[in-house]
Amino acid sequence: MSERDWLQDVERRGLTRRAFVKGGLGAAGALSIGPLLAACGGDDDGGGGAAQQAGTEEAEDFTGTIRVTGLGVDLIDPIKAAAEAALGFTLAFDVTDTVTGRNKVVTQPDSLDIFSGYYNDIDQIWPSGNMVPIPIEQVARWGEVSQLHKTGKVAENEGNSSCTVGDGDAPFRKMYVTEEGEETSWADPGTGEVSGDEPAFVNLVPHNFNMDSMGYNGDVIQKEPDQVNWDELLNPEWRGRVAVLNDPSIGMQDVGNAAVAAGMMEFEDLGNMTQEEIDGLIKILLDLKGKGQFRAFWTTFDESVTLMQSGEVVIESMWSPAVALLQSSGHPTRYAAPSGGFRGWAGGHGIMSHVADDPSKYQACLDYINWWHEGEAGAIMMRQGYYNAVQEPSREFVEPFEWEYWIEGQPATQPIPNPFGQETEGIPVGSVRDGGAFVDRACVYSSWNSLMDEQQYQVQRWNEFLAA
Repeated sequence: MSERDWLQDVERRGLTRRAFVKGGLGAAGALSIGPLLAACGGDDDGGGGAAQQAGTEEAEDFTGTIRVTGLGVDLIDPIKAAAEAALGFTLAFDVTDTVTGRNKVVTQPDSLDIFSGYYNDIDQIWPSGNMVPIPIEQVARWGEVSQLHKTGKVAENEGNSSCTVGDGDAPFRKMYVTEEGEETSWADPGTGEVSGDEPAFVNLVPHNFNMDSMGYNGDVIQKEPDQVNWDELLNPEWRGRVAVLNDPSIGMQDVGNAAVAAGMMEFEDLGNMTQEEIDGLIKILLDLKGKGQFRAFWTTFDESVTLMQSGEVVIESMWSPAVALLQSSGHPTRYAAPSGGFRGWAGGHGIMSHVADDPSKYQACLDYINWWHEGEAGAIMMRQGYYNAVQEPSREFVEPFEWEYWIEGQPATQPIPNPFGQETEGIPVGSVRDGGAFVDRACVYSSWNSLMDEQQYQVQRWNEFLAA
């Protein structure tokens, strides 16, 4: 069964994201999802018991290769080299795009051992039954995992009414499952307030995450980051010099944030737009496109860097490493800290069900997942502007001035190294990370990367907009 066929089958059965949120996989069972999972090669019981039995003191040392599939944010050579040196087995990184990655989990589950995915993948991949619930007791540093993933706010911001959890597929809404594989929650989806005991299983063990917004040319747009809200993308002063990420889900959230900030639209849930909301937003975008507001719709990291570096654009959707790369090369790129809130994303590691049949392989997968919380991986990702779900151990793997800049938001006392190890002058002494300290940047979210109920309609309308 292809992903498209699977999605159509899900839709025919009425299994929207709202159904999952309200009823978990228990609701799915009432809609006879069993045959669907079987068609995709899934397992009716979610594999939780098998995973626990595979659980590992008796496991022999693994000497083979663990195959990890993902987008590539974390599947990079420094991570591979460091992990192989620490763990003693081989890793094979399969870097792919979002659709292909999800499709492999659903239709080719035996082609990978670990899925390095994102919480906005869950609604498509988890019902396949091809991944096991992972007991949190097998995650060595679970107690140190950021509260952001568990309740929607970091511990320092608990009780701060000015901090928001944001719309969409935040980890605390998507991460927890039962031993049988039913989606569940600990914190209230709207407020983040917890009740009862923490669930004992997760679908993805959190690793790197971040807050995204816009990069802008500080010499042209002479504003501080906290003065640049999302509506700057729609400012007619920058007509013809604006770029947006060409991703229907992420791009529409960015321009949706802009429409909200400009007072043009309101959304019930920015992470799950209705058809009427999508139509309203597309109407606004078509009007802006007709007036020449947009210079480009970029698809790769390199494109975003080139557009800013060349001067073709002065503001665009942008990722942290691209901003750090340009800043370390002397370009006046700044990163907006919009008052409307950042757009969040968070990744995690999931274990494929077939792995539970091999205790030594299952242990190796756990070892890799736990290694991500031991500091070295977090340090590698930190230098690109990312955060790790367990951050404190990374302090031992970076210089004090790096920690102070990236995590604490203090002025750089030495040049901050290029995130990709290139020979540049580095981010200058005295610079402060745009948006400030981690706890400040994690305070206000507008939304999180999400898979919307109306995804197919959203993609259709986005493509119509691009073609206009």
